[in-house]
This record gives sequence, structure tokens and C-alpha cells, in this order.
Amino acid sequence: MRVSNYLKEKFCFMALKAQNKDEAIREIVSSLDLSGKVIDQEKFVNDILERESLGSTGIGHNVAVPHARTPAVKGFVIGFGRSGLGIDFKALDEEKVNFIFLMGADPSELNLYLRILAELSKLLMNNSFRQALISASCAKEVIAIIKKFEEI
Repeated sequence: MRVSNYLKEKFCFMALKAQNKDEAIREIVSSLDLSGKVIDQEKFVNDILERESLGSTGIGHNVAVPHARTPAVKGFVIGFGRSGLGIDFKALDEEKVNFIFLMGADPSELNLYLRILAELSKLLMNNSFRQALISASCAKEVIAIIKKFEEI
């Protein structure tokens, strides 16, 4: 299962306007609404925020992966956002987050959801991958970087 099979350029945002975690989640979910897979945008946001209340998805190294299994999504959807200033996600390393990979899946898509989450986590543990994301200038480059590192 490859992240690049699901993350599309039109859902990669190189300059998030959000200044806090809630705004960042809302900004990415709002744009994912264009995918046709978001059934209920507000419920999707609330389900992600509820998941966040159980423990931060700020995994360290300036990365957060907010996610939820929710009936507010049909199938599976993923978006990417980059923040130049960083957003406080109450990350494990207490650093601000610059990269957000937001995922949502219908509860019936548990296997796909877990496999993509595992693949994404593997990519994000690679320092060279994170450094490449920093230097990406556009959404097309983000997708190319993901594809490149999936091959390693």
C-alpha cells in the first residue's frame, strides 16, 4: 500500500494559513471536501479533534498525523499541509509542527487505514525524507518525494 496512490497534488497545501491545531485541521478538511469523499465536514473535523483529545498526533520531528476512522468519510482520504511558522500540536518532542498529514477513513476501511498509517509513519521516520519535504517548492514535488522514498 503506497501513500502516493492516495495523496493527490490538489490536496497538498504548501502554505497553511492556520495558526493553531484546530484551524489547521479545519483548513485541510475543508479542502478535502472537494474530493467528494467527505460526507459531513463538521463531523469529520470533530472526529479528528476527538481523536486528538486522546493523545496528540504530533509524533515529533515537526510532524503531525491527525487521523480518524469516521462515517463522515466515504472510503479513504488524505491531505498534506505545510506551515512555515509551525503549529503547536502538543507534540511528543514539544516542538511545533511544520508538516501535517491528515487522514480519514470509513470504519469499514480499517485495513487500508492501518496500512497507509504504517507506511506513512515509516516514511516520516526517515530524516532525509523530512528534509526533502522542507525543500519542496510545490505540491508536485511533495508527491515526487513521496514516490521516491517509497521506492527505497
